[in-house]
Amino acid sequence: MLRFLVNPTSGGGRAKRRLHALKRKAAELGADVHLTCSGSDLVAQAHRAAGDGCERLIVAGGDGSMHLAAQGLAESPCALGVVPCGRGDDLANSIGVPPRFDDALELAVTGEPRPIDLGRVNDLWFVLYSGAGFDSACSVTANSQPRWWPDKITYIVSVFRTVVGFQPPRARVEWEGGTSDGEVMFVTACNAPRFGGGMYIAPAAEMDDGRLDLVVIRSMSKLHLLLRVFPKVFKGKHVGHPAVAIHRTSWVRVSFDREQVLGCDGELVGGVGNEALEMRIVPGALRIVGG
Repeated sequence: MLRFLVNPTSGGGRAKRRLHALKRKAAELGADVHLTCSGSDLVAQAHRAAGDGCERLIVAGGDGSMHLAAQGLAESPCALGVVPCGRGDDLANSIGVPPRFDDALELAVTGEPRPIDLGRVNDLWFVLYSGAGFDSACSVTANSQPRWWPDKITYIVSVFRTVVGFQPPRARVEWEGGTSDGEVMFVTACNAPRFGGGMYIAPAAEMDDGRLDLVVIRSMSKLHLLLRVFPKVFKGKHVGHPAVAIHRTSWVRVSFDREQVLGCDGELVGGVGNEALEMRIVPGALRIVGG
């Protein structure tokens, strides 16, 4: 059994503009099409699809939609078919979904599902990353930018607006085989190589290796961040910079000296302070259709 789930607000209405084509394809296959009205509804509908015995749930939306769908599909037999209709679509890129809508839809319908890992933080699953610090502060700023901007433009503008008032927190970070303690720009546990609409923050990360790529960027001057580090992230060339450390691990424990916003897959999901927060990898937790 096949089911379509569409988030009409994704990509500033991009998914809504594809609704006719999605309904036409669903009619050819004898499948139902459901629209979401909120984030909690998307999670509930994904959970329902798994409970109803759907073999595949095809979701049209952005990375946030896929994050929410994973909450309902994790550790179930129901596979996630990705039809990217967001602004950044980092998940679709990371698993080899073609950028053309028709090609992506065909792959979502006919492609062979495979297992990928998911991250777990508190009671939430994450597909791409979970982290706190400067990056999450940028996400707060990005949420106030026009929704019709491309994700990359939104993030670049947000970086420059956020950096003015950002003060690096002190973080204690523990992982499989090591610890660090000091001021940081941010700490991010990555399951995929990219985030933020094309920023290769952990370029060697793989989504089926049973490991997180922990990225710790130590404190530096704001000018150095903007001119020497930030521009290199779009090609993954920041790796090797003295302030950048990447560790491959199955778990991460992190605490900060003051409250920081926690982000997962572009969604702001809570806060983290001086009480340690643990992130871990769960191998093969999601079946997904990719290239």
